[in-house]
Amino acid sequence: MPVNKNAAFRYRIIDGCLRNSMRKYPTLKDLKEMIMEAAGLESLSDSQVNKDIRAMKDMYNAPIENHKIHGGYYYTEPDFSINSFPLTHDEIRVLDLSTSILKQIKYSGYFNQFESVIDKLISGFRISQIPGYEQRQIIEIEQPISDTGIRWIEMAYESIINKLPLHIDYKKFNSDEIKQHIFSAYIIREYRNRWYITGYSERSEGITTLALDRVVNMELMKGGYHYLEFDAQDFFKYGFGATVYNDAQPYKVELVFDNSVAGYMLTKPLHSTQKVIAHNENLHLEIECYLTPELEGTILSYAEKVKVLAPQDLIDRIQKRAEELISLYKK
Repeated sequence: MPVNKNAAFRYRIIDGCLRNSMRKYPTLKDLKEMIMEAAGLESLSDSQVNKDIRAMKDMYNAPIENHKIHGGYYYTEPDFSINSFPLTHDEIRVLDLSTSILKQIKYSGYFNQFESVIDKLISGFRISQIPGYEQRQIIEIEQPISDTGIRWIEMAYESIINKLPLHIDYKKFNSDEIKQHIFSAYIIREYRNRWYITGYSERSEGITTLALDRVVNMELMKGGYHYLEFDAQDFFKYGFGATVYNDAQPYKVELVFDNSVAGYMLTKPLHSTQKVIAHNENLHLEIECYLTPELEGTILSYAEKVKVLAPQDLIDRIQKRAEELISLYKK
């Protein structure tokens, strides 16, 4: 559960008491009195202070013990503090921004299973907030409106870490047939709010990419993990989008963009291999990649602002789809 400001404030008071070298081994009564004085409280139960101490142990791994001889609490590690990260003003501002982003990730549906970890980051490192913005949302991240396959990530992750194969029931788009894969996952990837796993499929007898939002069911298996030498950087080097072709040759794709979108193309390249051939009246680019459906979709998204110069295979595909689009509107 998220830590509220009152609890976080009490943790800081307890932390300060345990680090006070002038008054070592504070008792439960001492801690309670210090919290009441600092917070302006008229009463505070012993059980609440005990609960706070347990929470500090759980959240911050605080090494708090009760000294049997001195009869009070202390840190078994003298240099420990739950606030042992001294920050400059600029660093605090950066941290405020970071925690805002983390909050948006949490509430957008991503990594809900790690909610407690994110809450610890938000509440543990930064208790105070920028004045006037406590209840105001400053950053918003695009939220998926359909199943992204996020619920399978934890199991896929465990498969990779522990080298355990997966039994996957999988249904492709536009198909009612469910196929079974014995799958050894190598890497998890995200593309446009959808998650994918790439690994060895016994059904395909090779490295395959599966979309997690098409998984009907997934279970971990014991033994039989199929390991191949897999270099993700090399494997995805010429991929465009989620689609990667095994043992295929990439194409050198030449595109000419209208100058009205040139700035966007230069500041957000289409691909890691992007090169500028010329930039005069128009922007002439070259990328080296596989001819994937995602590449076609990206080119078509720029409509009249882009023209394909090479290869001929891609020109034919785009021209055919453009003609079909025109025909659709003529009808």
